[in-house]
Amino acid sequence: MYQIKYAALKYYNNVISEECLYIGMLFYNLTTGKRDFRYISNFRRFQSFDDEADIDFVKAYLLGIKQQVEENIFNYKMDFSMSDFTKIYVNEFRFSDITTMEVAEDEDYVENLTKMYLKFDFNKAKRLSNSEEKKYIRRILSSSNIEFSTPKISGAYEENVNFDYVIGDIAIKIFSFKEKNASKLIPSAKQWAFSAEELKDKYEIVFLYDDDDDSPQFKIIMRILEKHAKVYQLQAGLDYVLKAIS
Repeated sequence: MYQIKYAALKYYNNVISEECLYIGMLFYNLTTGKRDFRYISNFRRFQSFDDEADIDFVKAYLLGIKQQVEENIFNYKMDFSMSDFTKIYVNEFRFSDITTMEVAEDEDYVENLTKMYLKFDFNKAKRLSNSEEKKYIRRILSSSNIEFSTPKISGAYEENVNFDYVIGDIAIKIFSFKEKNASKLIPSAKQWAFSAEELKDKYEIVFLYDDDDDSPQFKIIMRILEKHAKVYQLQAGLDYVLKAIS
């Protein structure tokens, strides 16, 4: 087994905004010393996120990070402090908290975790499957060394409420929009919003969603859920949960 550390690079369109776009992944294999930095190639999506950004500058900036991280490629054993490296990014470009986890020696963790966090940089055929994504979610949450479970919670009327994960007092439900008609998920969103309101004094409810959708129905679902709980796109939600339980 290898022990690795990774952090996601996020871009904020201004220094006080909470809205961000995931644009890079930094990896450090503590066992071998190998370092990798992957970043987006789909800059059309970046441009739509910030239509005032200088794309040529951003491309050069990301390439500079890659060269700095991966320099001296034949000398992986040289000292590298990931925390020192990431903490200097404090303005529009910022790294998430560092996550440590174990991976198999034959596992392509760089490719898989990049697909997990930069999923919209890949066409749908090359993204992780639902089962692969859930496997990595469990491993990411397990990396916190805090016990989590998938129990049935008793609702206000002693009915079962089946969250995907419960970690301490945080209850997580994932809404999957992959290849689904968002309009058909509106009743489910109302049901979960009702449950969230009933359970808000016992748990912090966090709703995560796994796909982008600009349809009016998707926006309706977001408004329903946001009125009763915290709502995050999957990658940002994992960062939030890991920070909350650390």
